[in-house]
Amino acid sequence: MIRNIFLLIALFSLVSCKSVNGQNKGNTPNILLITLDDMNWDSAGIYGNTIPDLTPNIDRLGNEGLVFENGYVQVSNCSPSRSVIQTSLYPHQSGMRGFYYVQPEHKTLPEILKEQGFYTGVINKAPDSSLSPDFDLFWNTTLGFKGIEKRSAEAYSKLVTKFFSNVKNSNKPFYCVVNVADPHKPFFNDMASRKKGFDKFKPSKIYTKDDVEIPGFLPKNPRIKQEMVNYYNSVKRGDDCVGAILKTLDSSSFSGNTIVILLSDHGMPLPYAKSTTYQNGLRVPFIVRWPNSINPNTRNTKDLVSAIDIAPTILDMLNIDIPSHFEGTSFNPKTVNKSNKYVFGQFDENAGGIPRPSRTVITKKYGYVFNAWATGKYEFKSASASHTSFKTMKKLAETDLEAEKRFNHWLYRESEELYDYEKDPNALNNLIDDPNYKEIVRELRTALENHMKATTDYVLGAFENKGNTQFLNNWMKNQIKEANHRNETIKWKRPSNISGPTKGNIKLYQVKD
Repeated sequence: MIRNIFLLIALFSLVSCKSVNGQNKGNTPNILLITLDDMNWDSAGIYGNTIPDLTPNIDRLGNEGLVFENGYVQVSNCSPSRSVIQTSLYPHQSGMRGFYYVQPEHKTLPEILKEQGFYTGVINKAPDSSLSPDFDLFWNTTLGFKGIEKRSAEAYSKLVTKFFSNVKNSNKPFYCVVNVADPHKPFFNDMASRKKGFDKFKPSKIYTKDDVEIPGFLPKNPRIKQEMVNYYNSVKRGDDCVGAILKTLDSSSFSGNTIVILLSDHGMPLPYAKSTTYQNGLRVPFIVRWPNSINPNTRNTKDLVSAIDIAPTILDMLNIDIPSHFEGTSFNPKTVNKSNKYVFGQFDENAGGIPRPSRTVITKKYGYVFNAWATGKYEFKSASASHTSFKTMKKLAETDLEAEKRFNHWLYRESEELYDYEKDPNALNNLIDDPNYKEIVRELRTALENHMKATTDYVLGAFENKGNTQFLNNWMKNQIKEANHRNETIKWKRPSNISGPTKGNIKLYQVKD
């Protein structure tokens, strides 16, 4: 009898040790994933920005861990980009091509972690961090802000504290996604920001026109420079929020056993960045801090990593099996030495539901772009048309031939583009017809086509007929027709789209075979 009791105790102990489920004994790492909204990769000081004291908290995080020089996301607009993080699938695979909800066909990262005994939560932007409106499927806790507080550093600290309290009560390790609203439009000091009351929360330091430069992909103009001042003040406020989050973590009992991953969801919300497949749309700050496992001041300059790799990396770090349907590969520095040769990116449609499908393949040096819509018939549509830089570009184009050429390129693009990002990071000189780059074009076309075939990309037919304008126009006509049907019937993450209010929509989008 006594012997049997000892056997039962031993068996119970063995099961408890092998499973993450139940109480966290301190040996299972927690995961804190921080995103910033619409921040360019080179806006942080640790990525070379010279504006004094702009991002000390992001820089400190990088100095305490690993900074990836070549970090990317797959998509340059919000909800599709964030879906990649949670699914390790491209948007045309998960269905999250736009801002509507989809019916998940595979288990997402938070679902897998919940099954493994993790307490999961998201702070701010729960709809954009979830595939379907069934938040309970993914998250134990969803926390949002009241009114204007999403621009307040103190408000982030309070919600993170609340989440930590919930975690302590659960006695589980956690996976928490914190989505910082800055530097998304409206920027600090924009008229819309003042009207909405966001400017109540001031950045800890205010910058002026003397402190900032206009990026090379935008024209030099005083109005654009003021918009850049407002952008960088919003970057500063975003960094303040990151600082509040990290301070809350570092003063908690979780500090020594929490992996922190930080990135932006895509580039700044201005022409030639957000909503494009250029480097300034897809390249992001990408930082990992892992106490006692990653040495401080580590910088990776050789590897290409991207958002699609985040979910498999987290599972690898936690010694959890990686599902076979994941498209990404782990970049866990403790176990992986393999470097990706290519990063594949895309843009499908804007937040209003207007399709403008583009695809890109990026190497450490080059970027090849295919724009399925760029036949000269369709103008590009994005939220940037409401902002100062776009309006200024449009005005300059009325009297300046170079400005007109640049503005028309933004509106209409070309079906194929090639850029040497090493020499031309702002994508100013399209090399697609340069005979000196013929072999590069051939290599990248082939790589992109193979990727599209392997991932069953709906844009493949357009790519295979890229020289046929009539085919592309007919193809786009069908895409617009399908998009309009989705706009009118599918449940949206936004209260309206190009077709009007979406409140009555109830269907979930399903990926077609």
